[in-house]
Amino acid sequence: MFLLADDWWQIAAAGEKGLGVFAMKEIKAGTIIGDYLGKVIKTARYDLDRDKKGLFLMYFTDQASIYPNLKKPGIHLLNHSCRPNCWIYTYYGHSLFFALRKINPGEELTISYLLSPKDEICNPCVHTCKCESKFCTGTMHLSRDKYEIWQKFQNNQKKKSKKIKVVFGKNLPKLTTYPKRVPNNPIYSLIANM
Repeated sequence: MFLLADDWWQIAAAGEKGLGVFAMKEIKAGTIIGDYLGKVIKTARYDLDRDKKGLFLMYFTDQASIYPNLKKPGIHLLNHSCRPNCWIYTYYGHSLFFALRKINPGEELTISYLLSPKDEICNPCVHTCKCESKFCTGTMHLSRDKYEIWQKFQNNQKKKSKKIKVVFGKNLPKLTTYPKRVPNNPIYSLIANM
């Protein structure tokens, strides 16, 4: 679900990546863009082969993931990039997407999918990156060192965040209020320069 008004973004063709989300106005660094909403499902029971048209499953807890409504426009349409301009902020158990840096009008909004390091389970791997940035690694999987940095940060955030009740088979409800901006954290500058 987008939290920015409709005139701030547009869904359009993004080359080989299919559809993408593009800024219609300048988006300042730290601005909350949306909340990743959808049905709460058991991750272990999900068949990843279903996602032939894209990777839409969002990690929620160790047992649960969020699967968005693909018939509605939403932040699930942000494409992966090895040098993203958006990132994830955990807020009361929700995954809020925010601008990691200033995003100019016409620029595609991108995010790292933060896939765990490639291993024998992902063989042959279908998570090829098509971001075409000069920093492209060719894969949506993080390196071991970047993954460990991100996991350490996430684990610290989880300790500070209120646990929410997981109800499988139901849509994750919207929050009653949302922040407009994320609080500054040194890790975001580190991530922007990785």
